[in-house]
Amino acid sequence: MQKAIKNVSSLLLSYGCLLLGSGLFMTLLSLRSSLEGFSTSTTGLVMSGYYMGVFLGARYGAILVNRVGYIRTFSVLASVISIMPLAHMLWVDAYVWFVFRVITGFAMAGMIMVTESWLNTGVDNSERGNLLGVYMVINYLGAGAAQLLLLLHDVDGYQLFVMSSICFSLCLLPVALTKRPEPTPEPPQPLRILPTLKRTPVGFFSAVCAGFLGASFNSIGPIFALEIGLSNQHIVIFMSLGICGGLVLQKSVGKLSDKIDRRKVIAMIATAVFIVCLMMRWQISYGFNLVTLCINSFVYGSLAFTLYSLGAAHANDWAKDGARMQTAGALLVAYSIGAVIGPMVSAAAMSSFGAVALFDSLAAGASLLMLFSFAQLSGFRGRRPRIKKQFVPRPGSYYTSGEIYNAVQAESEPVINDVQPASQEDKPAQNSETSELR
Repeated sequence: MQKAIKNVSSLLLSYGCLLLGSGLFMTLLSLRSSLEGFSTSTTGLVMSGYYMGVFLGARYGAILVNRVGYIRTFSVLASVISIMPLAHMLWVDAYVWFVFRVITGFAMAGMIMVTESWLNTGVDNSERGNLLGVYMVINYLGAGAAQLLLLLHDVDGYQLFVMSSICFSLCLLPVALTKRPEPTPEPPQPLRILPTLKRTPVGFFSAVCAGFLGASFNSIGPIFALEIGLSNQHIVIFMSLGICGGLVLQKSVGKLSDKIDRRKVIAMIATAVFIVCLMMRWQISYGFNLVTLCINSFVYGSLAFTLYSLGAAHANDWAKDGARMQTAGALLVAYSIGAVIGPMVSAAAMSSFGAVALFDSLAAGASLLMLFSFAQLSGFRGRRPRIKKQFVPRPGSYYTSGEIYNAVQAESEPVINDVQPASQEDKPAQNSETSELR
């Protein structure tokens, strides 16, 4: 394992710098939009542009990779994304910032795709899980630690924009100087959504809800904290705890979902998120304690950020052989739909009903997933799959572009359930009659 980490240490270092810059820039831009006089609804629209760019980058970034290779793609996109924080300072306009956010999302998607593909190339299945675990730690700790950089300067200055640009530029150096040969790009495959939606509606909708909950919190959460009167230091703590909380329950929830029906776990997590959102709403409405508010933020992140991993695991349980990339692409679309809609809906709710409406909208999203999952459970009595794919934590709450590529679709060791072996007909059915029920 140590050898595997050593072989990709330059990539992990680049990825850490990338997450520092992205985490800092996202929170900074949300707060700065408010200071520049943008309405909350306008800010939500601007921030949703990032997730539109993520989808476009995941969909079309492979064209660039196949044309010029991994290192050149990473270098070009790193240069583009390092320009964006500086460009935001020159043109302070909501429409221009929206375009910049789309460009940033496109570049980020391509860079994450290169990183994930490269990390998984040449790694044995026996080491893949541990390596992805390290990747997940860097993902959440990097994004969470980035919030602490906000303490170094005032949000209304230019220094934090420059720091974001520096972090983006630094991520280029380790990859450009690595001695490890780059992987051979694989041709992209056409994207199809309906097969995954028909086979695993709970998995698909779980990814939609994960995008809604994650993007709303990451993009509009800083504005919520600002409107309820938190200082910059307390906003940093509030956001850091929520983002870092995504690491806490990933493995525990994954092990539970490997043993029982994943739809039950998704329904339970959605119910818990719904309750936490109601608790946050009650706190804001009747006076809040900062410590309790931050604890609830941590609990929210630890629960909500597992939904994408659960949805991806459930969808892959029922995916046809050879359809892993199609399933990943469909989940990416689902996550992107939720991530685009989430900030706009949450921001519009806050504009109409005040800061507390953020958690009203989050509670509504969680309740829809909860009701849909329970409805699917009550309406389908078929057997569980004889063999389930092992749960793998996914950083879907931040980036999902790498999911569309073969590198992260490597087969993991199957987890044998405690049910009796079934006949061929009892395996996950691929016909339209039974697939519509799952």
